[in-house]
Amino acid sequence: MYLAKFRIKNFRGYRDAEINFTDFTTFVGINDSGKSTIFEALDIFFKNTKIEKDDRSVFATDDVELIGYFSDLPENIKLETIPTTLDEEYLTLKDKDSSKEYLVLKQRYSGEMMKLSESLVSTFPSDDSVKDIHTLKISALRKKFADLIENVDKRKSTEIRKEALKVAAQNSELVKTEINLNGKESLKDISNVIHTNLPMYQLFKSDRANTDGDSEIQDPIKAIIKTAISREEIKQQLDGISDAINNAVTSITDKTLKMLQEMNASLSNDLSTNFQEPKWSSVFKFNLETDSDIPLNKRGSGVRRLILLNFFRAEARRKLELAENGQDNEVNIIYAFEEPETSQHPKFQKMLIDSFKTMSETEHIQVFITTHSPAIAQIVPKDGIRLVTKKDEEANVVSGEDALNEVVNQLGIVPDIKLYPDQLKCVVCVEGPTDVSFFEYIYQHWSQKSKSEKEKTVFIAGGGGTIVDTVNANFVKRLRPIKKVTIIDGDQAGTDDKKKITENSNEIEIIQLSKATIELYLPYEEVSEALKNSKQAAFDFTKDQWTKNNILKLSKAQKRILKNKKVYDHFKIGNLSIPVKNELEGIIQKIDRDD
Repeated sequence: MYLAKFRIKNFRGYRDAEINFTDFTTFVGINDSGKSTIFEALDIFFKNTKIEKDDRSVFATDDVELIGYFSDLPENIKLETIPTTLDEEYLTLKDKDSSKEYLVLKQRYSGEMMKLSESLVSTFPSDDSVKDIHTLKISALRKKFADLIENVDKRKSTEIRKEALKVAAQNSELVKTEINLNGKESLKDISNVIHTNLPMYQLFKSDRANTDGDSEIQDPIKAIIKTAISREEIKQQLDGISDAINNAVTSITDKTLKMLQEMNASLSNDLSTNFQEPKWSSVFKFNLETDSDIPLNKRGSGVRRLILLNFFRAEARRKLELAENGQDNEVNIIYAFEEPETSQHPKFQKMLIDSFKTMSETEHIQVFITTHSPAIAQIVPKDGIRLVTKKDEEANVVSGEDALNEVVNQLGIVPDIKLYPDQLKCVVCVEGPTDVSFFEYIYQHWSQKSKSEKEKTVFIAGGGGTIVDTVNANFVKRLRPIKKVTIIDGDQAGTDDKKKITENSNEIEIIQLSKATIELYLPYEEVSEALKNSKQAAFDFTKDQWTKNNILKLSKAQKRILKNKKVYDHFKIGNLSIPVKNELEGIIQKIDRDD
């Protein structure tokens, strides 16, 4: 499952805030604005840990609520060992406005003792006959829905319940309902299924004390153990061990209860086996030690963070290899990392962010970070930028253009292009970062201008994947270059963009490519070579298809591999086909032409 949104109510500085998450989400804000509070709220949510009464917001006397909205839901679940789905059990919330479907888990902390209760917020049949249906045992289900289950397996609670819910949904309106997960044995099954499918959350804080009992940031081995246990092949083995022990214990218990029944029947009826799944991450203990036998958690913070850095680099490489081989079917993981710039050289900071970006582009991983660093804020994906603000002691989270503009102001980010009008002559706006790499490469190769004149032409990503693209685009508007060119794809989206640009401006020269995407301009041999050993991103186009079909498109996984292998800006010019070479040379001539 994928964390799409998270809502915080009455927790510390937050009265009521909803945060949208992406694959890679970055929180920026001044000190004490509430960035760490978000990560700590997520830590409490995923680990069901206790909170103190002082954690209740000073603005409220109401309950603290932490609410997670999850998308990418499991196709099937098991209740009472019977296969079913979240939809058939009416355990999901359907958003009418967006047509999206979420599993919504709400945690409420109440009273002086901050007692925890959990519920699911779902779209549920309003028919009174199915109210609290998930709390009913099989005997009650058979009796209550006897007229509906003639053709249903009456030995299974799940089958009876699904039929009753289906009929109720047909005969009544679906309304927003809270299903309390506490108290009833049957609801524990639902709660266990939900928590088993939640992402694994790992928080790496920047201000932990240097003690032997410290958590992941002091001992990266704990993070490594958790990640190792989450691997599918190991998880299956541990599940096998758990099932074997459960079966053995249950067998012995059943025999014991049978013998007990001979002595006291009423007592034996009140007893049953309640097997609790072991927490495997706490079972295994490892240490990293130097040649001088100094434990890792006694080393400097810079060294500990350096090991963490390389843990993430290793994970990024492993996840990429799994994705390329079509084996990335592991559990979802969320890595939350406070201030990755702490105690690290700028070179290492960039390496860490590059690893994070690689990981977030693969399946099953989300990355959340906080930062005060302009260098980091410029290179993270801009659609994940979130600004954390505080006004009158109340924290809030802003996204979109408002967040981007304020982040630029707060961190003092400046454009990475020429600063003076006489240094800038032509701006070429292209689709994205890989298009920038491609056109910069061929421009340097084919432009007939001198080196100094070439530097007066810059390429920027119009769609833009990072905040620096937004900064550059806004800055270009202020500079008013002599010439503006935009290069758009040859697909329908490109045609639509061309129409919009023409309607809004007559100052921009529009060049529409003949092919749907920039990838189709890369040499067939080099694309095929880069993708040949990838199972998930297998390349099965013939050369004839590649050169003659102008609307082919590669998958995200294939594009990611081409980017990582630097195909966009290191291909051999001589491998380009004649038609492609002629078209691209013509584009360079248009860019260099003095109008």
